[in-house]
Amino acid sequence: MNKPDTLKVDLYNKVQELIQSKIKTNQESLSALKESVGNETKSTAGDKHETGRAMMHLEQEKVMRQLANNQKLKSIVDRINPKINNETVQLGSLVITNHISFYVLAGLGQMELNGQNYFIVSFQSELVQAFKGKRKGDDLIFKGQNYTIQEIL
Repeated sequence: MNKPDTLKVDLYNKVQELIQSKIKTNQESLSALKESVGNETKSTAGDKHETGRAMMHLEQEKVMRQLANNQKLKSIVDRINPKINNETVQLGSLVITNHISFYVLAGLGQMELNGQNYFIVSFQSELVQAFKGKRKGDDLIFKGQNYTIQEIL
C-alpha cells in the first residue's frame, strides 16, 4: 500500500489520467464522426442517405455532450490540490473508513490502486452528503451500515 502522503497524490494522478483519456477518446470519436458525415455527403442521395446522416448527427451530439461533461469534470479536478490534507470531509478529501475508502472529486466510480479499491465520488453524492463535515474518529450510520472514519487525507 502507498504511504498516506503519496496515496492521495497517486490516486489524483490516476483520476487525471482517466479523465484525460476520456477526453481524448471523445475528441477522436468526434473527428471520426465528422469525417463520416463528410463522406456520407459525397455519397448517394435519398431517404436512406438522410437517415444515415441524421443518425450520425445524433451520435455527434451525444459525443459532444460527453466531451463537455468530461471537460467540466477536468476543470473541477484541476482546482483540487491533492497535497493538501483536510480535517473534515469535503471536496478533495480522501476518506478511509472501516468499510470503504472514497475520494471526493468527481463521480467516476471504482478505481483500483496497488490492489486497494477506492470509490471516486462527486461532492453531490448521497454518500458524501452523509459524511460531509465529519472528522477522523467520527462514527455514523449510512444506509444501515455503521462507519468509523479512520483517516481523512
